Amino acid sequence: MPGTRVVRCAIYARKSTEEGLSQPFNSLDAQRESAEAYILSQRHMGWTALERRYEDGGYTGANLERPALRALMEDIESGQVDCVVVYKVDRLSRSLLDFARLIGMFEEHGVSLVSVTQQLNTTDSLGRLTLNILLSFAQFERELIAERTRDKMRAARRKGKWLGGQPILGYDVDPERGGLKINAGEAPRVGFIFQQIAEGKSAHEVLDGLSRRSWSTKQWVSRSGRQHPGRAFKVSDLVRLVQNVMYVGKLRDGEQIYQGAHAGIIDAELWERANTAFKRWRAPARDQSRNSSPNGTAERKAEVSQRPSVTRISRLLALALKMEQMIQEGTVKNYSGLAHLGQVSRARITQVMNLLQLAPDIQEEILLGNTPEDRLRESAIRKLSGVVLWSEQRDRWHALLRAASKPPALRCCC
Repeated sequence: MPGTRVVRCAIYARKSTEEGLSQPFNSLDAQRESAEAYILSQRHMGWTALERRYEDGGYTGANLERPALRALMEDIESGQVDCVVVYKVDRLSRSLLDFARLIGMFEEHGVSLVSVTQQLNTTDSLGRLTLNILLSFAQFERELIAERTRDKMRAARRKGKWLGGQPILGYDVDPERGGLKINAGEAPRVGFIFQQIAEGKSAHEVLDGLSRRSWSTKQWVSRSGRQHPGRAFKVSDLVRLVQNVMYVGKLRDGEQIYQGAHAGIIDAELWERANTAFKRWRAPARDQSRNSSPNGTAERKAEVSQRPSVTRISRLLALALKMEQMIQEGTVKNYSGLAHLGQVSRARITQVMNLLQLAPDIQEEILLGNTPEDRLRESAIRKLSGVVLWSEQRDRWHALLRAASKPPALRCCC
């Protein structure tokens, strides 16, 4: 109709598996056909379907890491889309958190969402209410699947099976059996570290011994062929190594420890002695701290320097994980309850909890201490957690690490 504003509609389709995608008319085609028919029925309102196809075949709806979805978001940001049309809401996302972030982005750019089969339109309040109800069920379904997966993983660990991940020093992944096998070249390094700690050597002395031998941390190659070079050991590396029960042929699942299917590198007696000695790094005796010798202050400083350092960001992320657990267990009901318990503002709780929106591998790097000790600002990490796509988060994360690893510029005091 003359004078009617044109509403540019982008049709998004998704299928979780690649099964059937090679057929002449597949699930993605069916979703698009239904959306096109709906748009045609709204032609009197100025609706028109964009020719570009936004289709993700073989991608899960549990996260936002999808090429077609990314292309759609880029077109929305550049002002090329007025309305997103989907066959069902869960085609866009099965995660309530991810969906909320997408809706926030849509609203920021004045884009509405329509679900063809669910009579859903986010331009009205009833549509928003329906949307939240539908997504709650999708989130519930996803959590049930996750629980079943975790149960299977626990059962596998009870049988001593290694479930994958980054290999540790002293072990390689067995390409045939999929488990762990001892690396003959690295195993002596592990034995040396445990023996040195068990003999009462300080962290500084152990690190010096490793440095003199030019021994580095684990070097490995991922399935994608990416090289992960080793580096000089740090105190945090020693802390993780000495506490790892895998070196005595066991596996840890939370607080439970099970006999593993892999062979141990050291015996249980050496592991116990090393861990007993390691505790002295973390809790020096009080009577020693009152030493009245001239070197007492220097000794105390040395003891403190040997304790494993934890960055502020690591502490905040660990706190966020703990608070999430408290909500899940019912210790508190919501963010307001956390704020009351911690005697801080709700806004501060939200800031900390938003760190959980970081990509899992970024969270792991932060928690494991694989980051510059004091060069990453909380404000930069908070800004990073607001990025919707994990792939973009990773790009920015690596840029942050590169910037933080550079030595600080010298200031002229002229």
